[in-house]
Amino acid sequence: MTTWEILKASRKYSALLLNGSSGRIHPDLIACILLGLIGKRHRPPVVIGGDIWEPARGLRRFIQKVVVRLADRGIDRYVVWSADDRDLLAGLWGVSASKIGVCLCYHHVTDKELAGEEAPTSGHIFAGGDSGRDYLPLVEAARCFPQTRFVLATAWTSPTPLPSNVELVLSKRTRTSHAEFIRLMRTARAVIVPLRRGMRRSIGQQTLLNSMYMGKPTIVVGTLGVRDYASDGENALVVDGTVKEYVMAIGRILDPENRAAVNYMAEQGRVRARAFSPAATAETLYAEVSALVSERTET
Repeated sequence: MTTWEILKASRKYSALLLNGSSGRIHPDLIACILLGLIGKRHRPPVVIGGDIWEPARGLRRFIQKVVVRLADRGIDRYVVWSADDRDLLAGLWGVSASKIGVCLCYHHVTDKELAGEEAPTSGHIFAGGDSGRDYLPLVEAARCFPQTRFVLATAWTSPTPLPSNVELVLSKRTRTSHAEFIRLMRTARAVIVPLRRGMRRSIGQQTLLNSMYMGKPTIVVGTLGVRDYASDGENALVVDGTVKEYVMAIGRILDPENRAAVNYMAEQGRVRARAFSPAATAETLYAEVSALVSERTET
C-alpha cells in the first residue's frame, strides 16, 4: 500500500496493522509519522509488525533514528519475530519496552506444494536466500566433502573459484521461481541456513521453518532469534557459522552411523515447525490488535 492509501484506510477502519519493513521508502513508517501528528482520539490504533531494521552507519544511521522516533508517535504497538528483536528494538531504537510484543514467525510451505508422493532426495545439500546470508564459510566447508553436491540458490557470487561440487543457481530475486526454490529444498538430503553473524535483527526464520516443516535435517547459524525456533541437537543443528562447525555438522549428518539419530532429529524438527503455522501467527496478531481496540473503546 502507498502512504496515501494507508491514510485513507485510517479513516475507514477501527485499527491498522502495518508492515514496518515494506518498500524501499517505507510508506508504512511515513504514514505513521503523519498519523503521529493527529491526536490518538482522532485516529485508530496502529500496530507495526514484521522485521525490525538493521542499523546503518553514519548519516544514514542518524536519519534512521529520526524517522523511527517520529514514527513512534503514531505507533501504539510493535510486534516482532523474536524475543531478541524485542530487546533490540528497545535498546537500539529507544522504543518503550511496554509497546513491544512478540509474534513468532511461520512456515510458508502450503499443503498443495507438499501434496503427492514423498519427494525423492537427490543427495544434494541445499542452501538458499540472499538477505543476511554468508555463503563463503559454507563453500569452504563444502571442499571437505568432494563427493557431496551442494546447491546454493542465491545471487551471491564467490570471490574465488568454486569447488566442483558446489553449484550456484539464481535466487528468487534473480528469477528462480518460488516453486523451484521449494523443489530444491524438498529434494535435498539436508538444508543449511547460512545466516550472517553480527546482524542486529533476526532473519531467515521462514527458510529455517520451511526446512524443518519438510522434515529435513537442518543446520542453521545461531544468530539472533534462531533459538526461539530451533534447539541444537533436538530438532536442528545450531552452529556458529565457522568452517570448522559447518564441517562437524555436515559430517554428523552424512555419517551413515548417525542415520537413525539424524532422522529422529529431522522428525522432531517437523513436529516443532508445525506449531508455527500461518494461522497461529494470524491469531497472535489479531489478539494484539484486538487488545488495543478494546483499550481504546474503554477509555
